[in-house]
Amino acid sequence: MAYRKRNIACLESMWDRRVEDRLNVLPTLQLISKTQAGKFSHMTCNTREELKYNLNLLCKRNYGVLYFAFHGSPGKIHLHRDKVSLTDLASMMNSRFANWIIHFGTCSTLRKPREVAYFVDQTKVALVTGFTKDVDWIESSAFELLLFKAFHTYRSPKIICRHLLSKYAELAELTGFKYFPEMD
Repeated sequence: MAYRKRNIACLESMWDRRVEDRLNVLPTLQLISKTQAGKFSHMTCNTREELKYNLNLLCKRNYGVLYFAFHGSPGKIHLHRDKVSLTDLASMMNSRFANWIIHFGTCSTLRKPREVAYFVDQTKVALVTGFTKDVDWIESSAFELLLFKAFHTYRSPKIICRHLLSKYAELAELTGFKYFPEMD
């Protein structure tokens, strides 16, 4: 695997209908940036057109981590008023994000292992992480802070996952954390 920087490119949709004082993952990204000497981009993404456009912009950058911060359901991410299957997302991404780490900060998206395996195969990404359960905002945010720290600390996807599952087993279980491809 070619080593890439572990800076984070985040795509986030609206969590509810509030326009002012919106809930978002920006504080998580800022904390990781300041404590791990990493960089990040944070882009809003509420439509399929925005998703395609933003993916086209980001694939030309050398971030290394793509973070989808959306509502989700098994095998899907939810834009503001639309749902995108992992199969459709794989078609949008192609292999332009080969060797990147993809994190789905979404409820239940990784609950369909065959669809996730197809996504990994089609996109040629190094690692996919995310949740198989409907997660609590605070619990998943706490886990994501630890996950993003591990992305900066360890080079090997296998070591990242082994570290998280051994050191934070209870939180991993609580959120239904999974990763693909599965490693020995």
